[in-house]
Amino acid sequence: MLRRSLTVAMLAAPLFLAACDQKPQAVAADPAVIARGEALFTGTCGAYCHKTTDTGGDALFLFDCDWKHGSTDEVIFKVINEGVEGTRMVAFGGAFPEGDKDTSALIAFLRSASQCKK
Repeated sequence: MLRRSLTVAMLAAPLFLAACDQKPQAVAADPAVIARGEALFTGTCGAYCHKTTDTGGDALFLFDCDWKHGSTDEVIFKVINEGVEGTRMVAFGGAFPEGDKDTSALIAFLRSASQCKK
């Protein structure tokens, strides 16, 4: 009985830890998710700081190939959620209506609208 409990615990532990770890969801191919991300960008990011065209300004242009703080989905997710100390980039963690799901949608939009096509 103890052996079975330990086996179940060992198998469940990675699932539990994964659920606790904030990581972006793989949603980039879903047009509805991309549309949600675009709406979030337009109403939040683009309304105050970031623009969809590279017109200069003090906020980084997010649709080119240059990512100052890292270009992986995980790093972008962290920057959106935690902000960047010493900059105008505030933390949005928990601020979006659908939480991490919205953060992932925002990343999906950024990827879909990128001018950096490989």
